Order: sequence, then C-alpha cells, then structure tokens
Amino acid sequence: MLGLVKGNDQTIGFVYYCLLCGVINMDEVNRWAEKVIGENEVSDLPDYIFDLIDFKGEVTELRRLIGLFPSWECTKAQDRAVCGIAVKRGEKLSQDDVSFNEEQALEALKKHPEIEKLFRETFPFIDL
Repeated sequence: MLGLVKGNDQTIGFVYYCLLCGVINMDEVNRWAEKVIGENEVSDLPDYIFDLIDFKGEVTELRRLIGLFPSWECTKAQDRAVCGIAVKRGEKLSQDDVSFNEEQALEALKKHPEIEKLFRETFPFIDL
C-alpha cells in the first residue's frame, strides 16, 4: 500500500527524511498529505494522513502521530543527493550536521538522478 504503513514505509520514510534534513518544511508536508488524499481511495489510507493536513507541531511529534518510526533506505551517496536538493532549493547545509559540503551534495545529486526523480514525483508541487 503506497509505502505508508509499517513494513512498507518507504514513501512516508522519504517524506520524513526530507523534513528532518530541512529539504521540505511542515507546510509542504501538509500539502503532500492533501495530494495523497486527492490521489487515492480514502479507505485505503492510514488515519495519520488526514491528521497531517493540519499538523503544525514539531517534527519530533510526528513519530507519535504516524504511529511508527518511518524509514527510508538509502546509500550514503543518496543521502548526500537529498542534501543536494536542499542546496538546490537555497538551503545552507549545517557543518554540524553533515560531513560534506554543498558542492559535494550537488555533485551527489548529479550522480543520483533517481533521487531528484523521487523528489519530483513525491512533491510535484515544489519547483526545483
């Protein structure tokens, strides 16, 4: 089911990961939830999707709301590529959080176009 539930959480894991990395913000998570509801049969969706539309709390509260610790499986290079999307969106990387620079993140994004493709598919309402 759509990658939104325990054991099949790649989609929500990617969304959560992007939020934690500062690639997206909570308003964009709200818009993503609206998109998911609009594109799917309501009865097929986990309850937390509906709560995400209006959620304005802290990132740390999301795990409780979702009811699982969402994970997104990725390589170190793909992790850097996600940070490359943040750089492309004008965000600065905190050297406290990462062991690579913005140039390396953008280079990783070039080497992993599947990450930008996944981002564009997941968040088509965000211009890069």
